Amino acid sequence: PPKKKGTLKQKLAEKEAARAARSGADDEDYDEDAVLDPREKAKRDKERELNADLANTADLFGAAALGGTSNKELDALLTFNPKTKEDFQDFSHRIFELLIKRLEDRPLYASFVEHHVREVAEPLKDVEVRKAASGLTTLANEKQKEQRDKASGKKKKATGKPTLGSTKVASK
Repeated sequence: PPKKKGTLKQKLAEKEAARAARSGADDEDYDEDAVLDPREKAKRDKERELNADLANTADLFGAAALGGTSNKELDALLTFNPKTKEDFQDFSHRIFELLIKRLEDRPLYASFVEHHVREVAEPLKDVEVRKAASGLTTLANEKQKEQRDKASGKKKKATGKPTLGSTKVASK
């Protein structure tokens, strides 16, 4: 909307009123020590500026920018600190369940997995990457075998340990 034109006296009165309103709000935070000690005043100003920046960041990016989310499970995931092998396996399972599982039906999921595995394995040593690749090769072989069995119509056999003497009982 266009600005309202007014007389110079009106504009000065408006500016004076705005200044008085601002100084009235600052009277609550007024502290004589801050005025006397310039270092303390600078420290308080810096804290106010930081709080204002945090508020602006929260407005722009949401709560996730500050390390918090509205989901308690995601907050727990962000603060999770695994130390043992079991902790890392649990961490991996949580990541998959909360973030990745809902995307597994999408057409580009396979390329995502390929890129994700590459990014995750980047900081590892060559021996560790080979070990992870071996695990993926084993998984691929198992899936290939399942596909062949499904195509030929065979059912999976239960591969349990045979019990001693069970054939003798059946023959009697």
